Amino acid sequence: MQKIHTVLSSGAALTLLLYALPAALQAQQPAAPPAGRAGRAPDLSLPIVQDAFKITDARFLIAFTRYCMLNGPNTANGKGDAATPSQLFDNLYYVGKTDVGAWVLKTSGGLVLFDTLNNPEEAANIIVPGMRKLGLDPDQIKLVVLTHFHNDHTGGLPYFRAKGMRLMASEVDWAQLGGVPTPQSVIRDGQVVEIGDTAITLILIPGHTPGTIAAMFPVFDHGQRHMAALTGGIGPTGGLDMHQTVIGSLDHLAAVTKQAGVDVLLDPHEAIVDSTAWGYIMHPADRKPNQNDLIVGKDPFQRFTQMLTTCMKARVVMYQQQKPGAAQ
Repeated sequence: MQKIHTVLSSGAALTLLLYALPAALQAQQPAAPPAGRAGRAPDLSLPIVQDAFKITDARFLIAFTRYCMLNGPNTANGKGDAATPSQLFDNLYYVGKTDVGAWVLKTSGGLVLFDTLNNPEEAANIIVPGMRKLGLDPDQIKLVVLTHFHNDHTGGLPYFRAKGMRLMASEVDWAQLGGVPTPQSVIRDGQVVEIGDTAITLILIPGHTPGTIAAMFPVFDHGQRHMAALTGGIGPTGGLDMHQTVIGSLDHLAAVTKQAGVDVLLDPHEAIVDSTAWGYIMHPADRKPNQNDLIVGKDPFQRFTQMLTTCMKARVVMYQQQKPGAAQ
């Protein structure tokens, strides 16, 4: 399989995309009525998309192409196979698949699992063996955090529920998972959960689902401390109202992560967000010594959220232009 991160890291690809944007965006607009003497009015979303392009890092081009159009390309990569279990930081491990993630955070008080894959069988046959391969004891999982209710993230929930482990998700998303198990299972915005020596800050970022969350926690690369943010889902699953919700969530995420100094970006679907991160996670044998490609930097992380916010604003304009009677 050709590595998507290699293809998209080229500055030439960015340049080519800029020239392709006008045609691609116009193709998504409804057919125009017969043009008058003045011709068809310009697409009002295009300048906003171009503004987003100006702040897009090459590694996030894949997210730009997906989220700056109403019908962006399906840029998913990976066949849904079990990924090679690997250590990403001194205290963070990957035990997911090639198309959807699951992570284990190691603390002095036990392990924290983020997301559970598609079903109990994948939990038992991918997550658990992956942990053991990495020297992690699955019985030491003290908390399972669910980023949102979609089945590819919560399908393995029954496996861990049966073991009596503490489970956490947002209250509104629990409604899609059979109801809140215990009061301690509800995630509230800004909540800090301490497991051993590690504080995990949980942030509500609705839009992908009504109760999607992000999680912030410290990670260490050869002993050097960084702050990671795991974004549970950023793509709106709905129309104009949901896009407005996502814009608010991204603004909230940007403010909280800026204050915390976040410089590591993680996403359950890296293949549609960060091509460099996807390649780093999926191909551990190709990693360069003393270079952790998951560390994006504080400013690039903020530019990423700004790019997404700008893309969502462009999509709002696209929706408005599609309304009956809108100027063409």
